[in-house]
Amino acid sequence: METALGYTRISVDDAGSISLDYQEAAIREYCERNSLQLVRIECDNGISGKSIRNRPALQRVLQAVENQEFSSVITFKSDRVSRDGIESLQIEKLFLRKGINYLSVTEGNLCGDSVDDEFMRFVRAGLNERERRLISLRTRTALQRKKAKGERLGRPRYGWKVVGGFLVPVPEEQEAVTRMVALKGKGYTTREIVRALKEEGIRTRTGRPFNQTEVVRILRRAA
Repeated sequence: METALGYTRISVDDAGSISLDYQEAAIREYCERNSLQLVRIECDNGISGKSIRNRPALQRVLQAVENQEFSSVITFKSDRVSRDGIESLQIEKLFLRKGINYLSVTEGNLCGDSVDDEFMRFVRAGLNERERRLISLRTRTALQRKKAKGERLGRPRYGWKVVGGFLVPVPEEQEAVTRMVALKGKGYTTREIVRALKEEGIRTRTGRPFNQTEVVRILRRAA
């Protein structure tokens, strides 16, 4: 039986994102239906699809592809992997070069080598890029409307900042959120997570250690 590696992602800047549980269930069902042995699922929780550089789980997936550790990689939809047009094309070419199947629950096999397959790669990359820009535009428009009404915009949640009216991720804060989620997934209590973050030197925006209330709030938003 061929082995498969799954990948899921959800972004806090996209209210329409499919939940992680739904993505995972769909991937597992797809593997069962197509006789693929799902070894594990890598997950980036609460991270934008704008760039692949600040997503630790996706970096592990790409390294596994580079090392040809699995026969296939499967995701719910290609925009879970990337919404940057150029990066999308580079990723698909990596799969082709390494001979690894790049599978999507909703789009099928993304690694065909026919003329039509090549054309569809550019179409997918363009559509995913367009969706990312629309999300940014909606966020910017909402902020501008609040400002015009004199409403207090408030401070973006941990992991994000506003630049030129756009909500953009803060890499080091996103890494901290990912670490909290990982520790929670290992069964750590909130108190143990706080202790681990302090020992690892992971701090709040103001440079002080996290408290339990802050960790609970961040984990709830990430979920």
